Amino acid sequence: MSSQSNLQTTTAEGGVSNRRDSLVHTYSGNDNLSRVVLLCLDPLSAEVTYKWALDNFISIEKDLVVLVHVRQIDIPVAPYINSTGYIDEVSEERRNESHHLLRTFAEDLNKKKFACKAISMVGDPKHEILRKAKEIRADVVIMGARNMGAIKRTLLGSVSDYIAHNCPCTVVITKPEQEAQQEHRRKSIISLTSSRDNTK
Repeated sequence: MSSQSNLQTTTAEGGVSNRRDSLVHTYSGNDNLSRVVLLCLDPLSAEVTYKWALDNFISIEKDLVVLVHVRQIDIPVAPYINSTGYIDEVSEERRNESHHLLRTFAEDLNKKKFACKAISMVGDPKHEILRKAKEIRADVVIMGARNMGAIKRTLLGSVSDYIAHNCPCTVVITKPEQEAQQEHRRKSIISLTSSRDNTK
């Protein structure tokens, strides 16, 4: 079942979730789910984060995986220009891109029989991800580190750093491994498991 309507649900505190949240996709799994995993997708790190979560963390038997993407609408426009149409057009384009990103990964989770929801949000990623984690009472947040330079990180702040320091649950931050590192790691694991003296 999928829907593009605005999501309005009662939160744990009895309030109503942000009207700008859109439920893009939902798929029910088994009835014995015991953990909520918030998986944050960003176009630059989505593949790495998703693959890491699949290979190392999420479980079909116990996890509800909530995929989220936050899109920012921050278009500077001169005050004397009527930009309403332009902003609407850009907003719609970014909305479509966000929904496409979420559907791509949600449909793959469906094929693998994971229980999942996909939610598109609008606003500052730091605050929106933190809000959603609290709202759904996430047990774990998994997100990718964006490769920002030192100056940009200082000016804008790191979303992953902010979430790690302010989120009430465990936060896992994934990073892409270089091919050489992956090969070295494989050899290290093999040597540990095959050695008689494997106490190192």
